[in-house]
Amino acid sequence: MLRLKGRYYRTIPITRPGYVYEDLELGESKSALVAMHCWNIGCEGGPEIDPDYWVGMGFPVAHREAGRIMRRKIRPMMDAARGAGMLICHVESDTIRENRATPKREGQSEPDSAEPRSWREAVAWRSHGKHYATRSPLAAMDRAKIVAPLPGEPLVFRTDELQAELARRGIQNLVYCGFATDMCILRASGGVEEMAPRDYRLYLVRDATVGVECPDTFRERLATRWAIRYFETHFGDTISAKDFIIACRQSEAKG
Repeated sequence: MLRLKGRYYRTIPITRPGYVYEDLELGESKSALVAMHCWNIGCEGGPEIDPDYWVGMGFPVAHREAGRIMRRKIRPMMDAARGAGMLICHVESDTIRENRATPKREGQSEPDSAEPRSWREAVAWRSHGKHYATRSPLAAMDRAKIVAPLPGEPLVFRTDELQAELARRGIQNLVYCGFATDMCILRASGGVEEMAPRDYRLYLVRDATVGVECPDTFRERLATRWAIRYFETHFGDTISAKDFIIACRQSEAKG
């Protein structure tokens, strides 16, 4: 049994908002650590950050912070979970599935003279860079090696794939970490909003994630803090990476 300290944000009565801390107990065999979208852009062995494209975690400050979190938080959490016999589910984007299935070759991208086919594509090019899907680091993106799945650990790309893996093992509790707090953790396939209606108990490791922060929001972590607060008011408790690791090690020691 993993014994943890959970935190949520009290909304009622609305005259007394604030954090509430509570004791949690999660059975190892009924729980899974869900590591989302741990991309290798800017990481060892991955594509370098390209200043002409806003992809992955976006700005260099967010890329660097995601890399630090993978090294200092997520990998130690994975190691501790493995020691406790807890399932680790690796959730990735369809972009990585496509990259693995059909690696991009030099000369495959669209000609420079191509124009956007729609208003939506024009806005996407403005935000991410022209032909970002085929010419940016996104085209060579994969999962970061430091948090790569071990044999037997599921790597999934869609909600139904994650659901099948969890159902097969009788999992009830999902402990989320990874990226990005304000986007993929909440709304991507396999993320919180798609799993919540399936009646899982959801938890988020609040210091093992970061949002898509801009240079002027990074210091205060505005995107990250907003997303964590949104989770704590709508979906469940957050926990700390340190508490998770200690709880797993205590469980392993009791054997």
